Amino acid sequence: MLGLRALQHDVLEGVARDLPVKLVMNRLCLQAERLAPDVVCSILFVDAQGHLHPLAGPGLPKSFCDAIEGLAVGPQVGSCGTAAYLREPVEVCDIETDPLWAAYKDLALPLGLRACWSSPIYAADGRVIGTFAFYYRTCRGPNALERTIVQACVNLCAIAMEQKERKESIQRLAYFDPLTGAANRASFEQHARDALADAAQDGNGVAIHWIDLDDFKSVNDTLGHEAGDNLLRIVTQRLRAALRAGEFLARIGGDEFVVLQYPAASVSAIEELAQRLARAVAEPVPLAETTASVGASIGIARAPQDGFDLAQLMKKADLALYEAKAAVGRGISFFDARMEARIASRWQMERELEQALARNEFELYFQPIVDLAALEVSGFEALLRWRRPGHGMLSPPAFLPVAEKAGLICEIGEWVLREACLLGATLPAHMRVAVNLSPTQLVKPGFALDVASTIGACNIDPSRLELEITESVLLLENAATHACLTHLRQLGVSIALDDFGTGYSALSHLRAFPVDRIKIDRSFVQEVDIRRETASIIRAIIGLARELGVKTTAEGIETCSQLRMLHSFGCNEIQGYLISQPKPLSAFREIIEAGAERLTAAKRA
Repeated sequence: MLGLRALQHDVLEGVARDLPVKLVMNRLCLQAERLAPDVVCSILFVDAQGHLHPLAGPGLPKSFCDAIEGLAVGPQVGSCGTAAYLREPVEVCDIETDPLWAAYKDLALPLGLRACWSSPIYAADGRVIGTFAFYYRTCRGPNALERTIVQACVNLCAIAMEQKERKESIQRLAYFDPLTGAANRASFEQHARDALADAAQDGNGVAIHWIDLDDFKSVNDTLGHEAGDNLLRIVTQRLRAALRAGEFLARIGGDEFVVLQYPAASVSAIEELAQRLARAVAEPVPLAETTASVGASIGIARAPQDGFDLAQLMKKADLALYEAKAAVGRGISFFDARMEARIASRWQMERELEQALARNEFELYFQPIVDLAALEVSGFEALLRWRRPGHGMLSPPAFLPVAEKAGLICEIGEWVLREACLLGATLPAHMRVAVNLSPTQLVKPGFALDVASTIGACNIDPSRLELEITESVLLLENAATHACLTHLRQLGVSIALDDFGTGYSALSHLRAFPVDRIKIDRSFVQEVDIRRETASIIRAIIGLARELGVKTTAEGIETCSQLRMLHSFGCNEIQGYLISQPKPLSAFREIIEAGAERLTAAKRA
């Protein structure tokens, strides 16, 4: 049949020339209608979720196609929806009376459509990817010629529609992130260049928001990469839901996202979007048997203020992100020209920190801890100092955040633990040494074994080592962190919760986490004798700790008045400038020797 061969040739040529599938399918319908003049042809696409989408139907009005758009396939969804659902051809000879059309006959009958024969279109793997239908203006079924035409058309549709799927798959791989479904860097750059070109013409502003998830590495380390992937998917959905017209999201790698804002009318509009994005990320994320909380640091670069070159804008947004992550509190930062100098200074610090251990530039200072019942020194807290060439002696807040970001914190922490244990072993047997831990150390695989090895190498009794964890560890309440703390206590090491009363503190965590001591934060202690409410809180904390069998240490004691009140509340220990500032351990030689003499006398008695 010449007409059928011509139809096949045209469709296959269109597929080979990579013409748009809608164009190819419309041509197929028109030629099929010429071969069978009494029919109206329709081709529907069935998506992966089982919904119908009109692909071609030049003889059908737009209103009819719009009414079909998005319908779910089912056992009584006209001829096409039912054919896709049953995976077999469906012949309806009278739309007005057939139950398959009961809910849809009012769409077809006013158009003079009285009957419909629909056949499923199969992919090579057996999936139903569409339907091919002939509508009739009289109540009848297909004749032999029409059956031949339909068989050929169904096969041609399958070829064209699978070609469409392959193109879309390649498009997704090229421009979309396979994990989250968000646009990828290539897609973002294409979108951004178009927006910048338009902005240069119309005078509107453009903003690039570079987003980095805070604490994402901790989720991966403690809960596993599958949990990390799920978190990224959920965060992507929340970021996408937070967007409005003119805002474009992409994932550009790891835990980093970028949002293009165009037009960016004002600084307040840019800040409003940044806050919206930060709030979307900050919501706790349910993961398997636990929840995770991550925040967002956001760096922002703008056009025209920071130029129109995309590469430079991305670099500046990245610099602003670096600044935002280094900031305390508000994790949103706009690029400014002075930022490059500040960041260069931090990068220089990173390079120097990498060499500091090899050059023996770190030192430990110690601050005495006094037992209020015995009125004697019961131990020392080891505090890190860096004698940075050209800058003098630096305390941890000046350099540890940079070390954390540079991935050096575990290496530095190992040195601190080893040095503190070596020096602690020289103290009288009744004195302990306390060492601060970074959350990064605590989630490091095998950390408890590392501690056990250090204790053995330094020949110190485990009961004389106390490890202080910060309240940020409470955010990592899961089996891994709980197991690590449990293993440390099984070694005989005690655990202290530092800075209690700030940040994320919750008394309920004292039940969940194996803690031996609470260190009441200095911000509370300094108000104990001037604010009644603070005094009441401290008294309650000490009372609760006593009930739970947990000891208390008050940090930051500076006055005798504070000392008397803490003593009256039943606090076990104090620490602060009233006793001594941090100093090298050698500066406390007389205290240590006196403690040793008292211990010897007690043993003789």
